[in-house]
Amino acid sequence: MKGLIIDMYMEESYNINRMEYLILNTLYAAKCKDHYDSMTISELMEDTTDESGQCVLGVRLTIYKKLQKLVKASFINKGILDARADTYFITEKGINLIERRERV
Repeated sequence: MKGLIIDMYMEESYNINRMEYLILNTLYAAKCKDHYDSMTISELMEDTTDESGQCVLGVRLTIYKKLQKLVKASFINKGILDARADTYFITEKGINLIERRERV
């Protein structure tokens, strides 16, 4: 699967891959929907480990790059700092994408 192209508002389309969708879905499932209820990269990695203990999202740098792409596309936003780590939460735009995808 090369990527899921989502036509959100007819004038904008976004190429979301499986990993980016998994990040959005993880934030949605954890109810990270505002600045205070948000997750660090480490917490995302913990929530997406398989039975062998490997993170299905990949390494920290890969996750960071995917998060930056999702922030730029306004699907997620940065929350408050946790010690020195950035946190991330899903925006209304990201919530709409997940909920619309679940209806299909």
